[in-house]
Amino acid sequence: MDLVTLVLASPRGRFFCANVAYMCSTDERAADPYRPRTPADVLEVIEAVDVQAISGLSERDLLNALAFATDWARYWQPPDEDDLMFAMQDTVAALHPVAATVLDSPLTRWWAEPVDLDNQRMIGQLHSNDEEWPESTLPYRSTAVGLDQWRDHVLAMEARFRTWRAERPDNAISGEWWSTPLPSAALETSRARDDVGALELLLEEDSFGGDEARVWPVTVRRTPRVYEITNPTDWARLVDAYPLAVVESKRSDWFHTTGEYHDWFIPDWTAVADDYDAVHLTLHGYLTTPGLAIPLADNNGATVLAGWNPDATWWLNNDVAHVDDEPALWRWCDDHWVRA
Repeated sequence: MDLVTLVLASPRGRFFCANVAYMCSTDERAADPYRPRTPADVLEVIEAVDVQAISGLSERDLLNALAFATDWARYWQPPDEDDLMFAMQDTVAALHPVAATVLDSPLTRWWAEPVDLDNQRMIGQLHSNDEEWPESTLPYRSTAVGLDQWRDHVLAMEARFRTWRAERPDNAISGEWWSTPLPSAALETSRARDDVGALELLLEEDSFGGDEARVWPVTVRRTPRVYEITNPTDWARLVDAYPLAVVESKRSDWFHTTGEYHDWFIPDWTAVADDYDAVHLTLHGYLTTPGLAIPLADNNGATVLAGWNPDATWWLNNDVAHVDDEPALWRWCDDHWVRA
């Protein structure tokens, strides 16, 4: 399957392409704060877009379009109205020239790149504007990632949900819907990009926090073993190679987001860490993979990539990535992040 088809087969990819279309539209319905609200309006607005206007967008415009798609990712509930409308066959067809043009843009060519080892950043945010930064600028980091404890936690959650389902079989109980190595001390980083201190400042699922962020440079001390996720097949291969069943704990959440019941699996991050120091999701990987029920070849079930930010790298070995102790302060000002 070619990249455009993969992007338009993915809820986050379709949402991103629709955002780009709305940015380029001259229709007043696209400028409305609530955007087109009916399938007919959505289709009319997108079909009328002149894709040549995409060349007038800046890199920040395209990242903002992706940021909006990222911010509206939900893996614990059914798709929202926009996701449903963007998935309609006629709308997908209308989005095809938009997707083809934006993915061919010189501004998005780096979206296929692997982890940028010389340009990694970690961010920290206060939970609210009422909090104050600690005097020390050095973030606390455990010497151990704690993936064994993470695995024990996941297995305990499985047992708990198994008991709950036996007691209340008709209840849809939400739980930990993500497939990243949390909770653990694994480090998450993203690259800096031009006037963006770290992509995670813009591109964060389920985001929260105040109007300030600290951004630390991260030094990669040696050549790491990195697994790259560029499409759904890459994610499925990782899960197939290191499977951990989460049939009970993901049952309700991932049914809601995909509309499918499966025996669900995620990577056993303790096992992945034996062979890889880090796992990176490219921007192409983000546009094609999250939120889908992806069948597995070697295990009887499926998997979902959920809660993984675009360009994020999860470090499974704390000896490889070193966080410097002098961060830069960034502030949210006039609808964008600026260095303080």
